[in-house]
Amino acid sequence: MSIIYQGGETKKWDQGAYTFAIRQFPPFHAMKVLGELQKVLAPALGGAVGGMKPETLDQDTNNVVFIGNTVADALNGLARSLDGDTLEKVSAMLLDPNFVSVAPLHTKDFQQLDESAVNEVFSGRIFDMIVLMVQVFKVNYLDFSKLSSVPTGFLGTLRGLKQSFPGNALTNSHK
Repeated sequence: MSIIYQGGETKKWDQGAYTFAIRQFPPFHAMKVLGELQKVLAPALGGAVGGMKPETLDQDTNNVVFIGNTVADALNGLARSLDGDTLEKVSAMLLDPNFVSVAPLHTKDFQQLDESAVNEVFSGRIFDMIVLMVQVFKVNYLDFSKLSSVPTGFLGTLRGLKQSFPGNALTNSHK
C-alpha cells in the first residue's frame, strides 16, 4: 500500500481586515511543535492545578471568583516559565509561513505569513497575533473528528479541553 501525504486540511480564519489560511502540520512536524509547546504550557497548567485547593474542587465552573483565581494561577505559572525568547520561538513555530498564509479580507490574494507580512498585519496588535496562534493550535491539535482508536473517556476529556478555547472571542482588537 502506498499512501502519499497530500498536505493536510486547510482552514480559513477571518480576523480583522484579513483572512488567514491555516494548513495542518504534517504529523512529525506537529509532534515536534507539540513537544516544544508542552514545555511552555505544562507550567501554566501546573499553576492552575496547583492553585486548586481541596475545598474548591466542587466549585461551579461559572463561579467568576473561582475561574478568576484559576486563570490567575495559570498565568502566574506561565509567566515564571516564559521569557521573550521562548515566546518568540513559540510564535515562529505556530505561525510558520509554510503553513499559514494571509490575504486581505474578501480576496484570494494569499501570501505566506512571513516576517514581513507579520510586521505589516500585526504591528501594534500583538494580542491579535496571539489570537491567530490559538487558531493555529486549534487547527493542529484540537480537531477530534478523525480520532478512531481513542477511548471514549479520554475523547470526552479532549472535547472538554477544546471547549475551554472560546470560539466567540473577539477576532480583532479594534472591535
